[in-house]
Amino acid sequence: MEKDKSTLVWIFIAVIVVLFFIGSFGMGGYGMMGFGMGFGFIFMLLFWGLIIWLIVTLINASQSHKSEPDSLTILKRRYASGKITKKQYEEMRKELSK
Repeated sequence: MEKDKSTLVWIFIAVIVVLFFIGSFGMGGYGMMGFGMGFGFIFMLLFWGLIIWLIVTLINASQSHKSEPDSLTILKRRYASGKITKKQYEEMRKELSK
């Protein structure tokens, strides 16, 4: 029963917050104009923060894919450094080409 009351209280608080966000609470929205504008500023900051985060994430993701060498490049490096023989190189190259 206590859990139901807690859930009901949180739902009530959420409804009040949503009404303040919409700005239509009391006097056709004119009475809460200053309060609503404060929330508008917060939402504007959240919006631009989300846009900036998205751009940075996309840039980092595109750069991380460029920095990872593909398997054929790794194979060529191993052959060039003498870690594998020419026969091993040819076999592995054929296997990677499939």
